[in-house]
Amino acid sequence: MVEWAVLVSASVLAVACSSSSSSSGKGGAGGAAGAAGSHAGAGGGSGSGGGTVAALQARGKYIVDHVAACGDCHTPMGMNGPIQSMYLAGNPDFIVLPNGDKLGTRNLTNDETGLKNRTDAEIKDMFLNGTRPTATGMEPLNPTMPYYVFHNMSDDDANAIVAYLRTVPAVTHDIPRRGASFEVPAAAPPVPVASIPMPAATWPDQASALRGRYLAGQIGVCMECHTQHLAPGSATVLDETKLFAGGEDFSALFAATLHIMPVSKNLTSDSQTGLGMWTVDDVANVLKQGKAKDGTGICPPMPVGPNGAFGGLTDGDVTDIANYIKSLPPVTNMIADMCVFPPMGGGGAGGAGGGAGGAGGAGGGAAGAAAGAGGGSAGASAGAGGQSGVGGAAGA
Repeated sequence: MVEWAVLVSASVLAVACSSSSSSSGKGGAGGAAGAAGSHAGAGGGSGSGGGTVAALQARGKYIVDHVAACGDCHTPMGMNGPIQSMYLAGNPDFIVLPNGDKLGTRNLTNDETGLKNRTDAEIKDMFLNGTRPTATGMEPLNPTMPYYVFHNMSDDDANAIVAYLRTVPAVTHDIPRRGASFEVPAAAPPVPVASIPMPAATWPDQASALRGRYLAGQIGVCMECHTQHLAPGSATVLDETKLFAGGEDFSALFAATLHIMPVSKNLTSDSQTGLGMWTVDDVANVLKQGKAKDGTGICPPMPVGPNGAFGGLTDGDVTDIANYIKSLPPVTNMIADMCVFPPMGGGGAGGAGGGAGGAGGAGGGAAGAAAGAGGGSAGASAGAGGQSGVGGAAGA
């Protein structure tokens, strides 16, 4: 049970991910600004506001590939990184426990073993509410899938994700049912939008920071990875009193592979224990270049750098996220720096260890789960060392 808690608390991104053409009320104060405000470019502006099916699908692809980094969990990993021919086809060995129980990630492709026979409403119910239909009725998803974060995305973006998933080429890949250790009695409650920190009132670019709040806390996985997870059975998945304050330990995911000990960084503006001494450009450089303020690499599972999911974020979205991170009110939470990347003694560019993944920083936890299970590639594809991690050393 303890080990399950460690791995699940490393919860990660996975997507599985009604509907109005305007931003949903679920988005709250930051949602409306964020959903519509996620910068145009690869993302296609504000979801369905693009006016065409192609624009909606482009927005969905951008969210899936770069904001939520779904592929880091839902694409099987090989020795050299994600198996591209199995894109979003699910990973049956995402988490493997010593007792043999497994938690797989679902096949999201347009195949009968994936989402082909699911309705749009059923798909959205999975990634927004954590429930899926079965022959005997609705059942809850394991909260390793951060539906309790995605619940707060706009209707436009939820529709965009579904529209894109309908275009993903079919891959026949049946994912076995999760092991008994991963059964849950009910879906986890969503994080209340009101609990997601607002930008400090003194922050000069409020509009940008509000868009970043949506990207980091409602549709992406920054908050999910950079917040400590509570024990299974708790009232909430995350410690909602310390959102973005770091402390999630991903060491178990890499113990047998990269031999690193990443712990997610305190992202708040505390000058002693967080990023108070960082600039907006420092934070942006982590996302786009995979380098911390001091020039060191970023530990997995954070999917940063040119070869990571976050490397494909638009410059506008990167700036918005960085503005939001820098606007976070300070929370004192000292995080022990226990990770160096690339690992000392080798490993760098393509070790067989823990997935670029996951969730990016947020979320990435289970990314490496595959590693724990022996299935993940240390973010091998991230060439520069799978610079994926949030967290560790000078992680962001």
